Amino acid sequence: MQLTHTLSDGLSICIELKRSARKNIILRPHSADTVRLNVPPYLGGRQLKDWLAGNEPLLRQALSRPPQPAPETMPGHIWYRGERHTLHTHKHAHICHQPPQILLPEALWSRQKSQLCRYLAERAAETLLPRLAQHAQAMRLNPAATALSHAKTFWGVCRSRTGIRLNWRLIGAPDFVADYVCIHELCHLPHPNHGPHFWEMVHRYTPHTRDAKKWLKQHGSELFVLG
Repeated sequence: MQLTHTLSDGLSICIELKRSARKNIILRPHSADTVRLNVPPYLGGRQLKDWLAGNEPLLRQALSRPPQPAPETMPGHIWYRGERHTLHTHKHAHICHQPPQILLPEALWSRQKSQLCRYLAERAAETLLPRLAQHAQAMRLNPAATALSHAKTFWGVCRSRTGIRLNWRLIGAPDFVADYVCIHELCHLPHPNHGPHFWEMVHRYTPHTRDAKKWLKQHGSELFVLG
């Protein structure tokens, strides 16, 4: 369903509302005047109105950064573990990683993009999941399972029954950012919300919280250049 919400400055925005979220309210950008909101079925109208009023900065941020379509031609560069890597082609049939560049087989961009996404997801599995396991061991926490996700808006998700999933695109971020996301999700095991005890635990295990959030704010959207 769609509804209209008026911001404090009188601007009216459109909200595409869906009621299928399990417990958390999920906000996704859509366009310059529309956001998508997925809320739990039990959330009442008054609670929704209060949430919208109390989270106006998040709404404005979503409106200012609508999702960008993946390019139809090869982009000039991508991020890999916090470093910009230029993309080029070569005569071989495999991807060749020669920092600070990645060489792709000659083909249509759609095929190259598919190969590159698969390559990066494999590197993410080799890098991010062991990193998550190391943090879990150090924090003496045991998620039910760990896996990668293809989410378009979340860096990670933690559920008590299904465990923790990390966005494979985090392979583009610096290690300290990946560490922050791992610790953030692990802290949701004892603290399912974002209350003071949750943030105290996050800051206890990572001194880079502020820098990591800043990096994701500045460059996070660039990690979705491949879609």
